[in-house]
Amino acid sequence: MHTLDTGTFLGRVPFARIGGGLNPILVINGGQGFMMAPDRERMSKDVSRLKRLLPNDRSIVLIGYDPSPTTVTVEGLAHDAAEIIDRHLGGRADVMGISYGGVVAAHLAARWPEKIDRLILIASAHRFSTEGKRLVRRQIELVETGDMKGLLKEFTSMFRNPWLNWLVGLRVCIGGNRMLKRLGKPEAIVRYLDAMLRSELPGADALPFDSHTLIIGGSRDQFFAEAIIEAASRNCGVRVTILDGDTHMAPVERATAVNRSIASFLSQTSP
Repeated sequence: MHTLDTGTFLGRVPFARIGGGLNPILVINGGQGFMMAPDRERMSKDVSRLKRLLPNDRSIVLIGYDPSPTTVTVEGLAHDAAEIIDRHLGGRADVMGISYGGVVAAHLAARWPEKIDRLILIASAHRFSTEGKRLVRRQIELVETGDMKGLLKEFTSMFRNPWLNWLVGLRVCIGGNRMLKRLGKPEAIVRYLDAMLRSELPGADALPFDSHTLIIGGSRDQFFAEAIIEAASRNCGVRVTILDGDTHMAPVERATAVNRSIASFLSQTSP
């Protein structure tokens, strides 16, 4: 049975760790990490779900987001990740970013490459696509106008499988009020979303990636498809797995394929 621990790094960044290995994979959570309140139950569930995507022999440290930030920049979030690697993970680590967390991981790779052994971006890329930016602006608008139920409904069309979209919609319809109570502070959500919109890396379409980088995403990813395809077209040695026809929910719908791609990458590349 895997050991599970939760707490905070730097006095404000929630984390959950599963497994007791000496070389954990550091995972930067996606948007749910700042949209939902980061209590122990939420963090424990999130890190446990990651076991479907990662090799069984690796422990995982999942980090979320300060639930009460005064200011937010993606560079600042990347700096926090670099400090966590320094203080708690021996100075270097394999790093994985999921969705919005991948944007943070890309900034970490660009600004503090010495902290990363291997970089994995899941349903993510170095920047948002044009459609992705529109969706983020829409999320900001919903939160600023107090339409938190509308924010939840934004996620009822993300799956490739229409049946799964229907199930999510039903869950929002039936249990939406309970879900609303689990959301984070609206002002914090807006700060994080706004920071993501302003997260372009320095330099024109800068790609801080090399042969120690793996990007996995769907060809129809609503937030990142354009940037994932861009990364695949660049001759920079990055390994890219594009799941044809899949969306932003590829890690859920194609967990086995994602797991195999990650396992192959980690076994074929040395830190």
